[in-house]
Amino acid sequence: MTTRIKGTDSQAVETGTSRPVERVRRTSSSAPAAHAAEQTTETVQITDAARQLNALSQAIDNTPDVDTQRVASLQQSIEQGQYQINSGRIADRLLQLEGDLTASAASR
Repeated sequence: MTTRIKGTDSQAVETGTSRPVERVRRTSSSAPAAHAAEQTTETVQITDAARQLNALSQAIDNTPDVDTQRVASLQQSIEQGQYQINSGRIADRLLQLEGDLTASAASR
């Protein structure tokens, strides 16, 4: 897993999962030669929580939006006349969705 961090100068710095990120600040080309040798470094530690969030984000990105096997199974059931609609379950889920939307709007 690679983490990209953009610095203030828009240069991306890549790091592996367990290394700190270090970027050396360059001095301007008009500075004297003595000052050109001086460099400062900044270190950033990537936490385990950040790594886990990144892994979860990548897992979500890699998950397809449509379950093609489920769609094919439903199509086959419909074509064979075996698909049965459970209206009670649909009504329950609609009521649950309405409750969730109401609670979400109230919390804003």
